[in-house]
Amino acid sequence: MDAPQATAWISDARFHPFLTETGGNHARAVALYAWHVQLSAACSATIHNFEVLVRNAIDHELGWGQPQSPIRDTWLMDFSILEPNGVKQVITAVERLEKGKDITRGRIVAGVSFGFWAGLFSKNYEEVWRHRLRHAFPHGSIMRKDLTEPMRLIQRFRNRVAHHDCLLAQPVAERIGDMKRIAGWIDPDAEAWLDEQCSVAALLASKP
Repeated sequence: MDAPQATAWISDARFHPFLTETGGNHARAVALYAWHVQLSAACSATIHNFEVLVRNAIDHELGWGQPQSPIRDTWLMDFSILEPNGVKQVITAVERLEKGKDITRGRIVAGVSFGFWAGLFSKNYEEVWRHRLRHAFPHGSIMRKDLTEPMRLIQRFRNRVAHHDCLLAQPVAERIGDMKRIAGWIDPDAEAWLDEQCSVAALLASKP
C-alpha cells in the first residue's frame, strides 16, 4: 500500500496517527496499521466474551425462575427493578427484533446495548444491588461502586473498538485487565478462560 492508496483506502485523517507514531515513515506506518487491525480484532474478541459473560450472569440472577416469555412477566419490564430509562432501552430492543421472531427474555438480553448493562451499576440501582444484583458477582467482596467506573470505561473502550477508532493512545491493557477482574468476580474459572482466549497481551508485546 503506497501513500496514495493509504489516502484512498484509509483516509489521511485516519492514517495520520500511524505516521506520527512512526516519525513519518510510510512503510513503518503501514506495518503499524496492520498490527493495529489485529489488536482491534483481539480486543473485540475479548469484549465479546466479557459482554456475554456479564449479561448472562446478571440475567441468571435477576431472571431466576422467570419464563422466557411473555416479556412483561420478566425483570426486563419490571419497574421495581429497572429505572424508566432501562425499560425504554428494553422496548427499543424489542422494536429492533426481526419481524416474526418470538420476543423472549434471551433475545432481549442479547439485544440491549452494553450501556444498558453498565447503567445497572449507577447509584440509582443501589437497592437492586444490595438485594439482588450483588449475587451475580459471588466471588468478589465488592460494592456497587467498584463496578460503576470500570464498566463505564469498558463501555467507552468497547465503542471505540466497535467503531474501529485508533487505539494507539488508549490504555488497552488496563481495560482488558478490568474485564478479567470483573470476570473473576463472577467466576474465577471464567477469568482464567477469558485470559486463555485473549491474545491482546501478546499483540501489545509485538507492537512494531
